[in-house]
Amino acid sequence: MTNFSKSRLLQLLAGVSLLALVLGRPLPVLHLRHKRRMATVSPWRQGMSGKFQNEAEVAALLLEREALEVACEGFSNIIGSSSECVVYKGTLSNGTEISATSIQTVATNWSSQNEMSFRYKVKALARMKHPHLVNLTGYCTHEDPWTRIFVFEYASNGILYDHLHNKDNEHLNWAARMRIVLGAAYGLKYMHHELVPPATHLNFGADSVFLTDDHAAKLSNFGLMSVPISSNSSQKTSSFTLKSIKHVNAESPDLQSPGFDFDIHSFGVFLLEVITGRAPQREGAASLVEWAGEYLSDPEMMWYMVDPTLKYYNHDELVGLCKIVAQCLSTETQRPSMLQICDKLGELLRLTPALVAAKSTAALWAQLELQDTVSSEM
Repeated sequence: MTNFSKSRLLQLLAGVSLLALVLGRPLPVLHLRHKRRMATVSPWRQGMSGKFQNEAEVAALLLEREALEVACEGFSNIIGSSSECVVYKGTLSNGTEISATSIQTVATNWSSQNEMSFRYKVKALARMKHPHLVNLTGYCTHEDPWTRIFVFEYASNGILYDHLHNKDNEHLNWAARMRIVLGAAYGLKYMHHELVPPATHLNFGADSVFLTDDHAAKLSNFGLMSVPISSNSSQKTSSFTLKSIKHVNAESPDLQSPGFDFDIHSFGVFLLEVITGRAPQREGAASLVEWAGEYLSDPEMMWYMVDPTLKYYNHDELVGLCKIVAQCLSTETQRPSMLQICDKLGELLRLTPALVAAKSTAALWAQLELQDTVSSEM
């Protein structure tokens, strides 16, 4: 099979990251940030509304292996792979397109810890339902042949990162980018303020924003935690790595905790990436934040940051976005919440939630084209 770039593989995994040769422990950067202030709430105990969840609700997501086999054309429609997973594209009997990520191991290497982690992720992801998330639509467990599969919505236009940095991908104009920005903000706001208990993303960026066929934004890649395939955690072997969603105490969520603060900072960097078309880090060059620093506070110089591939942009929106960027990148105590950011973006961009999440229609594209035309005249 053809090798895939890092960003392409992220696109294909669509919700579960399986990394090779990682020891069986949380990545240090995540562990240190959340050691003291982030409390994990077991999804076996927490439901969609914060109450005890009936096992039947999760059981309803269980899909038969035979149904997935038919949907994925006999498990022949492979769209990506790594040493630890194979990703299939499929279409369910009801017409829903899916991305099915199948764990590649054997039953003898699958410990009780692996199984507990798998079930944890199923329940954690099952309670997160939003138009701007790559939602879990099902899962499969089967013993003969041994099977563990996560089933997600299929995002046909891949990841935003590729559209910003890969010339072979479809170019996004200013209006389309603003719609994506607001959609991504809605996704984070849901995780921080509407989900009970709240959750932090911890891995937010252009490579975690997936795009539907009409370029609506959907978030995925929620943090990382590895679980070793071998029951001997000291053995240096391939490990099964799952998304680890960091949940917060539902009774007293601290919206200034390191996890929320980290997401806010990441959103500021994300805005810069969308505006400039530059990657956050470039080999042998200053970081994007360092490079943009001298332009953020000067409205007469902000235009210098705009992606040169954009034919048009709205200067008033640019100034407003740069103010939000500066706030997101400020000291931790001065950063706004995602609720405040969404309010600011909604007022600035004048896009309704329905339009941001809408399916592709003539009216949608007519409005976006109109906004782009208005931008060119300003």
